[in-house]
Amino acid sequence: REPCFGVSSQARSFTKGVDLSARLVDVDDLGGKKSGPRVAFADLEGQGDKGLEQDLKIATPLLIVSKVVLLMEVCPGGPSSESILESLQLLMMAGNCIAERKDRRGLFGCLHIVLRDCAHDEVECRSIIFDHEDEVNAETDQHAKAMQKRNEIRKSIEISFEAAPKVWCMPKLAEDVAPDDYTKANKEGFADKIDDIRNTFAQQLSEPKLLNGRPLTGSVIAALMPELAEAMRSNEPALNPPSLVDRVAAMEVQRAMDELVERAGKEADVLSGKLPLHSDQLQKEITAIQNRASLEFASRLKAFWPADSTAETMTGELNRKVEAHCQSLQIKNSDLLVQLAEKILQDERTKAEKMVQAICLPLASRDLEAKLDLVKEEVLGALDDSLQMLTAELGELTKKGVCGHFFDLLEEKRSANFIEIRRRRSRLAKFSIVPLLILAAASLAIFMAGDVAECAQILASGGHPWLNPRCWRHLPEVHRQKDQKEQESAAEEARRAQEEAEAKAEQLLLEEQKEEEEIRIARMAQLH
Repeated sequence: REPCFGVSSQARSFTKGVDLSARLVDVDDLGGKKSGPRVAFADLEGQGDKGLEQDLKIATPLLIVSKVVLLMEVCPGGPSSESILESLQLLMMAGNCIAERKDRRGLFGCLHIVLRDCAHDEVECRSIIFDHEDEVNAETDQHAKAMQKRNEIRKSIEISFEAAPKVWCMPKLAEDVAPDDYTKANKEGFADKIDDIRNTFAQQLSEPKLLNGRPLTGSVIAALMPELAEAMRSNEPALNPPSLVDRVAAMEVQRAMDELVERAGKEADVLSGKLPLHSDQLQKEITAIQNRASLEFASRLKAFWPADSTAETMTGELNRKVEAHCQSLQIKNSDLLVQLAEKILQDERTKAEKMVQAICLPLASRDLEAKLDLVKEEVLGALDDSLQMLTAELGELTKKGVCGHFFDLLEEKRSANFIEIRRRRSRLAKFSIVPLLILAAASLAIFMAGDVAECAQILASGGHPWLNPRCWRHLPEVHRQKDQKEQESAAEEARRAQEEAEAKAEQLLLEEQKEEEEIRIARMAQLH
């Protein structure tokens, strides 16, 4: 085990002033409850080395803050009530300096007297030290005065300490040099006695030392010590622990408040770098900052101040200071949201203007509306996503601004399209007459050119005179001539056919006459 203090075998006092161990011990390491207070060990220099005044100045601060007070006495022949009570008288004098008798009840911690190298019964030793003596049994007046003095010390001890004093008798070790580990001591019952003392200490140290009803935490003790030191600089210190604790508590509460307000300010600064945020998200973050500050302040306040109106006042002051940081965040966030809304409005307007201007005119009304619908879907469809961070009211105003401007652009585009269509129609009406006249003149010239013979030649060669504009004018005459020729050809053919038919009929007639002549000649021949 690592030792808490340095030791020496020399006869002179080894410890100078107060030796405070640099190592804190968890009370559960001593056998106490889990998650109990951490324990610090302090050793005082021997009494009387530098006078009573020095002893008082050294002992008083530690007596006020110590939960367990341990007095070690070497008494191989048994305890001397006179010697031990004189040593304890210093503690009582410290109590007299600190508070009046009515305020000293339970002022100090738990007193333990360890009698080293003592083999006597602990009950008997405690009776010798702390049982009141009957002055009637005094043999002399001096003896009676001594008994009276010791009884006064005993009464002061009963009043000043939290619990009844405990006396422990430690047997003398067999070795001249104590072992590093007490469990290795070559003495029956020595290690068990140490364990009993440790267990008793652990039970008492499981609860913090109270002063004026408030637990003395590490931060309270750290704040209390400078106040005690300042008071002890006086040649005749007059301490009032309740008022000291109240003052220290007020200082610590104020320090805790300032620390938490500063921490909340830093958290607000960090959050400020993330702005702008949606109002609901910002309120959630602000509530988290406020809750952290309130919960930690309540935890710290509980160690210094009871739940009374003062605590409520301090809590209210903390909340107001933290709220001031939060309000500055909300104001900044509101300004940034307004700037964001203006930027969204300007960007969306610019985007809509570019997309609408990109539509080339003129267009048919149906085609124009189709293109405008596509632009409307692209502009207004993505607008809601851009407005999510804004508040409902600010988002609605921004959306109205974008939509109003967009619909104005649509109307301007429709008007521009209508004007462009009219302008184009007017331009066509103005500039299309001359080409038409030229076309008509050219067509007329072509139409008037050419003659019937040319058309007839084209028709005779198997061509199509209607494909040649030069023949259009003569087509009726050509067709008339063609029909006339066809009619003449048909008449000629009919005449020829008739002539051929007449020739055939005449030939048939001659043949018939010839046959008849031959028949007549034949008959005449037969008659002859």
